[in-house]
Amino acid sequence: MAQKDNQGNWLDSKGRPVPEEYIRPEDKRRDKLVEGIFKRVSKLSAKLESEKTEIVDAIEKYLKELAKDNKVREGWKGNILLYNFSQNLCIERRIDETVSFDERLQMVKTTIDKWINNKLKDTDPTLSKVIAQAFSVDKQGRINTAMLLKLKRIDIQDAEWKKAMQLLDDSIFVKSSKMALRFRSKDLSVPEGGWVEVSLNFNDIQVQPKEEKDGE
Repeated sequence: MAQKDNQGNWLDSKGRPVPEEYIRPEDKRRDKLVEGIFKRVSKLSAKLESEKTEIVDAIEKYLKELAKDNKVREGWKGNILLYNFSQNLCIERRIDETVSFDERLQMVKTTIDKWINNKLKDTDPTLSKVIAQAFSVDKQGRINTAMLLKLKRIDIQDAEWKKAMQLLDDSIFVKSSKMALRFRSKDLSVPEGGWVEVSLNFNDIQVQPKEEKDGE
C-alpha cells in the first residue's frame, strides 16, 4: 500500500496527508497493482543476486581446483569458456576492466613531445598525427584510452620512446572491473545448428498477455 502517516492518511508525492475516503477507486486499484508488482520484482532481483553469487562461487571453486590438480598457480583473470561433455552447453565468463592513468601520464606526453622534436620532426607526419590524436580529449575532458594503448603497439627501437612507453605502462591502473556471464546452448539434433543465448535480461524475454493467448 501507499505510504501513510500515523493517522492512516495516504501520503501523496509531496508528503501531504490525504484521508483514505477521498482516494478515488481507480487510484487505489493502480496503487495496489504497482505495489504488488514491485514486491514480485524485488523478490526476483534478490533471487537473481543470490543465484549469481552461487554460480560465480561454483565457477571459481572449479577453476581453483583445476589449477590445484595441475599444480599451477593461476589467477584466472582472463575470459573463460566452459563446455559440458557434449559441447552443446557453454558458459562464458568475461572480465571487463576499465583502465585509467595516473599523474605520470603528463610525463609520458612530455617525453614523447621531446622525442618528436628531437627525432621525428617532419619526417613522419602520419605518426605525429596518431600521437597527437592519442593525447586529445573529448568535450568532457576525457582521454582516449584506446588510442593511448595503441601507442604501445608501435615498434620503435629508440631509448627515449621506450622510456615513454615504460612510463605509460607504469601510469596505468584498473579503475573498475566487472564480471559478465553468458549462457548458450544448441540443439545437436539440428545439422549446423547455431548457438542460442539463454536470456536473463527481463526485457529481452518475449511474452504475450494472457488475454491475447486466450483469443488465439
